[in-house]
Amino acid sequence: MKSKQIQLNQRPLKQLQMQKQQIQQQNLFYDEDKSLNVQFLRTLKQPTHSIRPNNIDINLHSNQFKTNPYHYSNQQKMNHNQIGHRVIKQTQLSTSSARKDKNNNSKSNQIIEQIRNQYYSPQQQNVQVLPYQLIQQSRKNQVNEFFRNTNNNIQLDQFNLQNIELFNQPSLGFKQFISRPLQSNFKYTEFRRRNEEKQSTQVQRETTFDDDEFIAPKENQFNRNQSNIDLSQKVSFDIKSLQKVCKFKSEESQQLPAMISIKTQDIDSVETERRVGVDLICVIDRSGSMARGKIKMVQQTLIVLLDFLGDQDRLQLILFHQRAEQLTSLKCVTEENKEYFKEVINQITSRGGTRISEGTNLAFQQLNKRRYRNNVSSIFLLSDGHDPQGAIEVEQQIGIASDPFTLHTFGFGDTHDAQLMTTICNLKNGSFYFVQDITLLDEFFVDALGGLISVIGEEVQIQITSNPDQQYKDISISKTFGNMWRENNQSYEIKFPQLISGTRKDFVFEIKIPQFIQKNINNKKIQILEAKMKLKNPINGEIVEKIAFLSLTFINPDQEGISIDEDPEVQTQYYRVKGTEAIDEARKACELNKFEDAQSRINHIMIQIQQNQLMRSLCSGIIQDLDQAKQASLMTTYKTFGQKQMYQMVTNNYLQGGINSIFTVNGKQLQQKQPAQFQNRIQQIMMNKVQNQKFRQNY
Repeated sequence: MKSKQIQLNQRPLKQLQMQKQQIQQQNLFYDEDKSLNVQFLRTLKQPTHSIRPNNIDINLHSNQFKTNPYHYSNQQKMNHNQIGHRVIKQTQLSTSSARKDKNNNSKSNQIIEQIRNQYYSPQQQNVQVLPYQLIQQSRKNQVNEFFRNTNNNIQLDQFNLQNIELFNQPSLGFKQFISRPLQSNFKYTEFRRRNEEKQSTQVQRETTFDDDEFIAPKENQFNRNQSNIDLSQKVSFDIKSLQKVCKFKSEESQQLPAMISIKTQDIDSVETERRVGVDLICVIDRSGSMARGKIKMVQQTLIVLLDFLGDQDRLQLILFHQRAEQLTSLKCVTEENKEYFKEVINQITSRGGTRISEGTNLAFQQLNKRRYRNNVSSIFLLSDGHDPQGAIEVEQQIGIASDPFTLHTFGFGDTHDAQLMTTICNLKNGSFYFVQDITLLDEFFVDALGGLISVIGEEVQIQITSNPDQQYKDISISKTFGNMWRENNQSYEIKFPQLISGTRKDFVFEIKIPQFIQKNINNKKIQILEAKMKLKNPINGEIVEKIAFLSLTFINPDQEGISIDEDPEVQTQYYRVKGTEAIDEARKACELNKFEDAQSRINHIMIQIQQNQLMRSLCSGIIQDLDQAKQASLMTTYKTFGQKQMYQMVTNNYLQGGINSIFTVNGKQLQQKQPAQFQNRIQQIMMNKVQNQKFRQNY
């Protein structure tokens, strides 16, 4: 009984050996040094229309055989017997067809012989992707169409056999071939990945960036634009501290809040012809996770965006997954081109993975190599995924574009990397929009666009220096809030690309006043800091410079009868950054699963604000954010929407831009019914228009 079982187990191997001998006798291109793929024999003589697009080899995993081929389970025995019989049967059919075809079609056999001599050598083996190519060549005799109809859609001109390592592996015998480790399906092989990388490199080499559509030079735009803005009148620049009079303390040092403030007036009109022109590049994630509702909503939002762009604006669409492509060039949004954009937008589909740096690289190249430049430039980056190397790669690319521009990011759903998106937007002074409810995307888009079309200054530079008298040299800036500060020896610098009308920028810091023992100060007024600002008019290129000083009056610790007033504006902005700092610290505590500590930090700053009745009314924005952050830092909500919401609040509050999302306890994102705290009048008008359109469509 046992011997019979052994004989049964030996049947597949014996039959394979017999089949090998038959093939050798038939002289069908077979020998030990030039072994032929079983799949090739099976498909070589089939009619072209009957060949399946996926080329799947029949492989047996070598680990299944172990040392002794008879040591495996009954189920494995059955599977191996079935596979062995199938291989034998298919090979018999292939050899029979080959004999007939050899006699009937000498021309085809000559082609096959040429290909055999070209590709089948001891060094060039393992041809699991060749069978379908060869049958195409033998039937059509057109080498350039090898991969025309296969599912990977690779043309032969992109297929360089000499550069593929798969063809440089040692040759395999027949037994070794059928027992080699099981490989993945063709489209997931290393070969496919390497070819896509080569294609990506080739696409970037062939991409042109100087085909942007003509726009009038800036001096002509200035003549056309009737609302010329005198920046010296429309922009105010100031530096001040919480207190103008400071009482020295002899027992300890003290921290005095202060800020540099830039305020701009609203422009007179929101009409299209009375504003700056915009070059806008939308970099859109088309990966597989964007399928279904996300891509559809992106399409609808882009079409809405066209309604707010005019003839002087230009738009470009770039799609990316593992690699990127220019869907359109940088074209003016005329009425004729709007129809073109709509047609192209409706053709967007999803596929592949996520590599953000592929898309941003094309966008930066476009900004740098375009022939014509509009008044204002910006990039909108949309993604719902993760890219571990994205932040590092984008930061390395950011220097490609020398022109000033902003970079706004839009993160979709629960799966995107909010830390990555905030890191990228902070590189170019942009806002982060957390889009949990995809139907709100158009509202966030017009908020970002409204800021672009109301830009009144660009390339803003601020320098702060400290040069008090030698007697007060220890008075200095001890702390700054936000990531826009850059320290340079004893001075600080702040740079950002664009200044928006109807908004303010407040850069808050703390001044350290050391312990002071000297008597008889006698109300001496001391100049502590000097601040200089320089910005450029985006329409005519005019450079505007402003200067401001901070002076403090010091009094003795024991001096009485002098009132010390506090500036409510400085106090409001100080609570804004202190509250934002508390939110960031609470998020870090949540990352360590210290949710009670996170709640405590938020409660502490909220109590400070609410103790002052005036501050309760002036700090309504940060109070709302703290309430939302307290909800977001709960254990049940942090892992779903809380983390992303807290990242958003920290980024936008320091920037004083964008919209901070509002969520219910159940995680539903709410529509912004009231104007956001950092919006100007143009942004509010545009958002109301979009909301009203949606209301009419729903009812």
